[in-house]
Amino acid sequence: MNKVSIFPVMNLPEFDTGHEIVEELIESLEENKISLEDSDVIVITQKIISKVEGRKIDINKEDIEEVIKNESLQIIRKRGETIIAKTKHGFICANAGIDKSNIEEGFALLLPEDPDKTCRDIRKKIEHETGKKISVIICDTFGRAWRKGQTNVAIGSSGIEPLESYIGEKDTFDNELFATEIAIVDELAGAAELVMKKSDNIPIVIIKGVKYNISDLGVDELIRNPEEDFFL
Repeated sequence: MNKVSIFPVMNLPEFDTGHEIVEELIESLEENKISLEDSDVIVITQKIISKVEGRKIDINKEDIEEVIKNESLQIIRKRGETIIAKTKHGFICANAGIDKSNIEEGFALLLPEDPDKTCRDIRKKIEHETGKKISVIICDTFGRAWRKGQTNVAIGSSGIEPLESYIGEKDTFDNELFATEIAIVDELAGAAELVMKKSDNIPIVIIKGVKYNISDLGVDELIRNPEEDFFL
């Protein structure tokens, strides 16, 4: 059994539009005495991606409900001020992922426009700068249907196969598996949250020791096709 370790990247700056995440990350890794190795997984919170990409809005100048509609493919439910929407990415979440936490009062952050592309860009830059083959995940906090509480999930990824399929393999009792597919990028995003926390200002963690398949596929692979949805 391989040992998995999660390392917080401490003392990163407060990111804003135009900041270079890769440059700041590599500098902070040196300060934290963390060496990147092949197969390391870098998990980055959505908040700093949205800030750097300029996805910030002034909620005093915007109609939030209209912004939610503009960021959505479909409004699924509305109760009070909470709207459950299907975003343009295909995510089903509260208020199309628009969030007023971890940002100055009077502003809110939209989800990145293309998290998978952002992950690819960051991964290529890091690999160019370090010579190491790594993977990158962008995470955000989502609720779950029929369960209380929230958990981190992957909204973007690069360098790691998002779904680890066990279909056709045998379990320990020699039963063939017909449907088991593990969303490994979601599991890693959830693990990262154990170190990140909401109030500790740790927007990036490094996960070491994970065995995974290298892939150029992104989180798009996790989005269920409408014809597979029992609830439509």
